[in-house]
Amino acid sequence: MVKVIALVRSAPSGPPLSVTTLVEELKSVWLRGGEPDEGLRGLVVSEVHKPFDEGSDLVAMVELWRDELADDQKGWGHILPREVAGVPIDMWVTHEHVFKAPVERESADGSPDVIKLAGTAFRRDDFTKEAFFDYWRDVHAPISGSVPGVGGYVVCEVDERLAGESAADAVLELWYADEETFNRTGDAPQQAAAWEDVPRYAKPIGEFWLMREHILVPPRPTGPGLLEVANA
Repeated sequence: MVKVIALVRSAPSGPPLSVTTLVEELKSVWLRGGEPDEGLRGLVVSEVHKPFDEGSDLVAMVELWRDELADDQKGWGHILPREVAGVPIDMWVTHEHVFKAPVERESADGSPDVIKLAGTAFRRDDFTKEAFFDYWRDVHAPISGSVPGVGGYVVCEVDERLAGESAADAVLELWYADEETFNRTGDAPQQAAAWEDVPRYAKPIGEFWLMREHILVPPRPTGPGLLEVANA
């Protein structure tokens, strides 16, 4: 299964893109008559609740799961509604490394309290792509995944860039029961150890956002993650 991720940003001119509008347009493209398009296995719009970088222009992150993606379906116009034409977009084909499975998404918008930390990651120049993800899986994930309060932990490895200029190697996602739980992680020694470990394999140039999810089509459950299996 492939996962397409699109970072949708504010247009440099004109009225800002409304997340409500984006959600409705995606429904019109992928949920005609209320039924998912054939091959669609999940559709989530994550609205930026709070950016970590001052001046961030990100509006939302769109995640779309499909059984497969043919070459003639890789243009952004085949994935995002044409109403967002002219809006800056970074978009990739990815696949998931599931370290902790997210809670199953059932309702149209999920739990109103659940918060997600998402961000881009870039490997150090002295790391091959394979070595970068090997280190993440074997060394970094056990550290960052041990932070109290982390309820889901997924890293999306970039396989192909479809739009935009970003050379990100991955998009990471961590879920928390609520914003208060996330805020408490800042005082955890495991969190300090995780941040200390990042420069050992990654460049400190990623963007990060706190987000809330609008779940249009619940993704398929992934089953237990690698850390959960290892600790079973």
